[in-house]
Amino acid sequence: MKMPRAQLMWIGQAVLIVLPVVILSGVALHFLREDKAAIEQDAKNRANAIAPDVARQIGDEISAYLIQSRKQRIATEGEIVDGRGMASPDYPRFPEPSDWVEKLPAREAGLWRTAEAARSQHRDAKAATAALTVLAQSGNSAPARANAELGLLVGAESGLDPAALIRQAVHIAQQYPDAVTESGTQVADAALLVALRHVKGDLPADLAGAIEDQITQHPSFLSPDLLDTAALRAKWQAEDDQRQKIRYMMQDFVPRLRGRPSTATILYWDEGFGTAQRGPHPGLALCAPRARGWAITRLRREPLRRALHASLPDYMGAWLNVAGQQWTIRGVSGSKFPPLGYAKGSFLLDGVKFPFLLALDLANPDLLDAPYHRRLVMMQWVILLAVAAALLGLWRLWHTYRDQMRLNEMKSNLVSSVSHELRAPIAAVRLMAESLASGRVEGGEKQKNYYRLIVRECGRLSSLVENVLDFSRIDQGRKQYHFEAVDALALLRHTVMLMEPGAAERQVRLTLADPPAEFDGLQPAWDSEAIEQSMVNLLDNAVKHSPDGAEVRVEVEVLSTVVRLWVIDLGPGIPPDEHGKIFDLFYRYGSELRRETEGAGIGLSIVKHVAEAHGGRVLVESAVGQGSRFGLELPR
Repeated sequence: MKMPRAQLMWIGQAVLIVLPVVILSGVALHFLREDKAAIEQDAKNRANAIAPDVARQIGDEISAYLIQSRKQRIATEGEIVDGRGMASPDYPRFPEPSDWVEKLPAREAGLWRTAEAARSQHRDAKAATAALTVLAQSGNSAPARANAELGLLVGAESGLDPAALIRQAVHIAQQYPDAVTESGTQVADAALLVALRHVKGDLPADLAGAIEDQITQHPSFLSPDLLDTAALRAKWQAEDDQRQKIRYMMQDFVPRLRGRPSTATILYWDEGFGTAQRGPHPGLALCAPRARGWAITRLRREPLRRALHASLPDYMGAWLNVAGQQWTIRGVSGSKFPPLGYAKGSFLLDGVKFPFLLALDLANPDLLDAPYHRRLVMMQWVILLAVAAALLGLWRLWHTYRDQMRLNEMKSNLVSSVSHELRAPIAAVRLMAESLASGRVEGGEKQKNYYRLIVRECGRLSSLVENVLDFSRIDQGRKQYHFEAVDALALLRHTVMLMEPGAAERQVRLTLADPPAEFDGLQPAWDSEAIEQSMVNLLDNAVKHSPDGAEVRVEVEVLSTVVRLWVIDLGPGIPPDEHGKIFDLFYRYGSELRRETEGAGIGLSIVKHVAEAHGGRVLVESAVGQGSRFGLELPR
């Protein structure tokens, strides 16, 4: 079955609307995929570009951390001497006399002996204090100053304020943590013990801190005597337990190092040591050669890992491979994404370079793909808007196609209706004219009747042609109205008189009800010809739809601002749901009416246009079986 040409055109236009949207959407999605691949490649290029610098940075940080750890004793350190492991910091279990006095310059040694003699032999506190005061001055040897200040503290113990004495003892402990007396006793321990004898109540914070530092970093056989509180005793016990573990750890290292030449620092991973509750702590062991063995520095992996920083984009992670072990510096351990780039690096310890491998991976793909996802969302919205626009265009195209088909049908109906309407009067006029011309009609009365019928049919033709012309002018926007003062009552009477002969022929009475008094003399600004034609159309419809012997009545209603001209008939009536349709162009209600009544379906449409052009409207009141009331509401 062949499709109509209009339908084929609609399908072609629909394809032209949809096809570009589909093609552009496909191209956009293709380039977005290419964009994603370009982003990933750019991330790999960037990783390979920055990896060497990051490796150097991390190597420098590890080197600095190792040095700092040794200085601050953050690392676990010990020594293996003659095949025996020793903890560090460690301490002798018994004091050993020191020879620092023999090493003093002659002047300082003389002052020290004078002070000792004054204190022990002559009981001359004043002389002892004078000598010790000179020794305590800056510029003298550190051991001499330390012992001198301790001697002055002991000498003034009974006369000083307790708070001042404690401050002085803390100062000595912090200033000389490693200094010893002639007997080998640590000066700091002795000063702190003097201070403890003068504590009343709670232990002062500065004194507690000095004691804790001393027993932690510089333990000695006097450390237990410094444990004045349970809290400090627990601290001491924890530190001593740690030292014992270090001793055990050193013993574990002894068999590993046996037979190795003591010529270079060795780097390896140690699974660690720990308690039964916490388990082992993996660490990095650095074994540096010493004259009689090895010095071992062992750093736990987690503190060392946290100390490292890498200047990387937010989406990148980093991990190191050091001595066969992997450290995750940034990101999540065991990333499922392949590394973006690699670089080799190294760190220094004791002048020896230790290599490692740096890998940069994709730690946070969401951050990397964020620009792509933003563009993807924007493109999806653009595609959705394009699809919506295409659907809107299809919808409008469908409505246009439907309206076009309806218009074509309406025009076809118009041609058919007008042809039908023209055929009958033309045929009648032709037949009567031929009869008159041939002389077949005899008698003056009969000829007059023929002439009257010819005039009536010509009037019908004139009215129909005028409606068609008006329709054409309205459709093309060329309809013009001439508003001027009009005698409304005279116009209405003339229109009724004009329609009376046609109504009489159809055996319908046409009457004009007495208008209100205020309508007489009313002269509104109307287009008289348009109003007359509208009333003619209303009266013609009323006459055509009225039964024989019925009455069509014209009434006038005058309101404050408008005038209503009513045409009332006793025809079959119109259902309420058809009231809005009957003013549509070419619409004619009811199949029976279409068959039995004349007209092209444009009269009421013209009436509505005329009313709206005057600033008014058309009114209809009708029900099936109750006749109809059509009103033309116009401004006064």
